[in-house]
Amino acid sequence: MNSIRKQCLAATAGAVAVWSSPVWAQDTAPLPTTTQEPTATEESKTTSEPLVDIWGMPRRNADYLDITAGLGYSSNPFLQIGDSQSSAFGRLSARGVHAWGGERGQSSITGFVEGTTYLNDYGLESIFALDANTQQQVSEKVSLYGSVGVSGDLSGQLSNRFLYVPSFPVVPDPNLPPPPVTVDDPDVFSFAGRQYRIHGQAGASISVSERSNVSFSGGAQRTMYKGSLLNDFTDYFASGSYNHTLSERTTIGARVSVSRTDYENSSANSTIINPALTVRTLLSEDWDASAAVGISFSDIEGPLGDSDNATNLSLDASICRSLETDRFCGHASRYAQSSSRASVVTTTSVGIDWYKQLDADSTLQVSTSVIRYDSQVATLTDFRSHHFRLAASYSRSIGQRLSAGADVTVRALRQDGPDADMDFGGSLFIRYRIGDLG
Repeated sequence: MNSIRKQCLAATAGAVAVWSSPVWAQDTAPLPTTTQEPTATEESKTTSEPLVDIWGMPRRNADYLDITAGLGYSSNPFLQIGDSQSSAFGRLSARGVHAWGGERGQSSITGFVEGTTYLNDYGLESIFALDANTQQQVSEKVSLYGSVGVSGDLSGQLSNRFLYVPSFPVVPDPNLPPPPVTVDDPDVFSFAGRQYRIHGQAGASISVSERSNVSFSGGAQRTMYKGSLLNDFTDYFASGSYNHTLSERTTIGARVSVSRTDYENSSANSTIINPALTVRTLLSEDWDASAAVGISFSDIEGPLGDSDNATNLSLDASICRSLETDRFCGHASRYAQSSSRASVVTTTSVGIDWYKQLDADSTLQVSTSVIRYDSQVATLTDFRSHHFRLAASYSRSIGQRLSAGADVTVRALRQDGPDADMDFGGSLFIRYRIGDLG
């Protein structure tokens, strides 16, 4: 979780996430983040996770609660090194959505909480995410938008949950500013244990002509760790963008993002500035593509007065196909993000998300990604690691409100020094919906 690009929540994407029915693979970390996660898919990241659905437009009103219970097995649920333990588990989760809107705006509140009881020494563990988003058209030319959220993660597990099912295909409107891609990557220290995030942001989009608009946003995020080995830190971020419609299918633009990070109990700080050029185009009725290419300038001031700086290529790219019963999206990104221990981490990720409605009652979802972390640390030696994730879920309806299915997951963490044992897991689940059936 993630670069400042993910923190710039665009008006067109801010309220979309929460209206889809659960269970789409969100590699999430909560949206937004400077270190998520809240949400590529879309703009992305936050929560965050985390949590934006790029596949379909929301209904204006929705109220439901999905209760899911399951039994499963995991060979190394916390990606521990050396003393990992496999375990069977019982799991109970709930995901609720309250969404409302009118002719001039849309708002939503979404929450997810999960408790897992491991049948070994791990005992009971939990993860959660809560987010609220709003978008309001205050005049013919001005839209305001904002989001707030809080999340609690454990060893990157929020990034490996299926939280959304796409509703119906939508063709992006090239007259609206293309949202920055939300990359739902967990940050490099997410796997070290328990992590909490609190975030908030707000912005405005202003039409300056029939074909052009400008957008501004800003906010802050607090990241906290359980334990003394990692620094808690606070990110402050802002961005501005300009977008111009070339044709009915294509929009181009430019944006600049700035973030500053202050570390608890330390005089260390870091600053990242990232200018980029953007393009979004409709390749056909079913396919759309977007990309942003820029350069990130990072500066790190260490706790002892030492300093370091780096210049890196930044990239967001995605290509997606949307049909009524089939959605596919491939995405790649590279970005700099502040993280704990007075570091700036360059994160490079490649991933694929696929959803298929097999028939009137059953669906299949697959999500996979490979992430590389390169940390540039002012006071420590460089650190590199790789995270691989593959998740699949099959679900079949049993009546209107009840469904059942199976999940399988594979995770691996490879880094300098000893590696964690791979995590192979799976579960059988049953889900019941209270409220809307749409």
